[in-house]
Amino acid sequence: MKKHVKSIGFIASAVTSLFILNASFKGVDPKVETKPTLQYEKYATAKEIGLMEGFPTAVEKQVTKKNALLTPPYNRWSYLHMREIYPSAPIKAAEKGVDLKSNIDMSLDDIQVIHPETEEHISMDTFLKHTYTDALVVVKGDQIVYERYDNEMHPNQPHQMMSVTKSFGGLLGLMAVEEGKLSEQDLVFDYIPELKKASAFSEATFQHVLDMTNSMDFTEDYADPYSGIRQYGAVLGWTEKVDGVEYKDNLYDYLETLQIHNGLPHGKEFHYNTPKTDVVNWVTNRVNNQSFQEAMHDQLWSKVGTEGDTYVLLDNNATLVAGGGLNATPYNLARFATMMINDGKFNGQQVVAPSIIKKLQEGGNIKAFDNGSESHDLVMPKGEWSYRAQWWIKHTKGQEAVMAIGIHGQWIYLDIEHQIAIIKQSSQPISKDDVLNAMDLNGFYAIVNHLK
Repeated sequence: MKKHVKSIGFIASAVTSLFILNASFKGVDPKVETKPTLQYEKYATAKEIGLMEGFPTAVEKQVTKKNALLTPPYNRWSYLHMREIYPSAPIKAAEKGVDLKSNIDMSLDDIQVIHPETEEHISMDTFLKHTYTDALVVVKGDQIVYERYDNEMHPNQPHQMMSVTKSFGGLLGLMAVEEGKLSEQDLVFDYIPELKKASAFSEATFQHVLDMTNSMDFTEDYADPYSGIRQYGAVLGWTEKVDGVEYKDNLYDYLETLQIHNGLPHGKEFHYNTPKTDVVNWVTNRVNNQSFQEAMHDQLWSKVGTEGDTYVLLDNNATLVAGGGLNATPYNLARFATMMINDGKFNGQQVVAPSIIKKLQEGGNIKAFDNGSESHDLVMPKGEWSYRAQWWIKHTKGQEAVMAIGIHGQWIYLDIEHQIAIIKQSSQPISKDDVLNAMDLNGFYAIVNHLK
């Protein structure tokens, strides 16, 4: 029997989706063709397509700011080369790298993944190819037990992680709370008095914003040039401005304009909106007195033995936008994930407090999650999911997990109980492909079931 997977809104990242410059947007004449149509085979890699090859590269195979973020097949190349296209800032590695142990289990080649539409069993090779996988790394305990690469990826190649960035911002927020720099019950206004006139934040607690349950009048209709998300993008310099609309000059001034939604009290419903992450980051920056990049290095990257390059993307004002833009290597993410599934310890050092790990496992307000728009019958059934500190939490008995998720197939999947972590980096052609997202989850379940 064929099953249909409903839309998975949780995969959407407002930050990265701002780059859609599609003829389907209102105000854009679909008859105007700015670039020749590129013909390519389904599942083809960047090299097979010939993207950015030749001197000069053929026009139809050039990757530019207009097609790099979300347009297939150009994202098959761009997700490995983001800093060559957009402004970025580095995150320093550890002074001394720490190699993860490796004990490869080739039996994982033989697992079967259930296709979410047809319910047929597909091979690991088919699963990886059909979900446009660039890198897959599996950790059990403190050892890498499986790894696969395609599309010119390798263990130390940075890759775009989209909204996985949010989860690092949320973790840094929880770490600031653990250190006593603030309480989750404190009002955001206590630390950001600039938000006094922004009712979406002025009366909200830090936890409301951290868990995205603060009420906010904000629409994410990318086709509407007057929507909140399009105005947000124009402020950042990522989408075109519309005549007759008054725009703020920078991200911080824009955040001050956001208001509560139709009198809806804070804490009642979960709504996934990227500007909320910017406010979390603003609070954390202020109490730490350092940037996201500096905190990432000082509190995480320097302590988990990272090596090589990690960087974040910036807006046109050289401001980090916390909702997206982290670019990290498979092995550095695996080092981080190893720490998370080992009660916050890495290489004999306590990096993240066990109480924070427990807080994430316990999850957020399930009822608020179900009251929002993210619950879906087959992927996120009611009563089984929540959102806590910018992480997605699955509560299903036997499948409990803590996840960082980004569009186009970016995942950090943590089964803390069984000490299994999965890093998946992809360049899927559609940001919210329901079948591919469900297939990714089915792949993770199959891997965990095999290893546990």
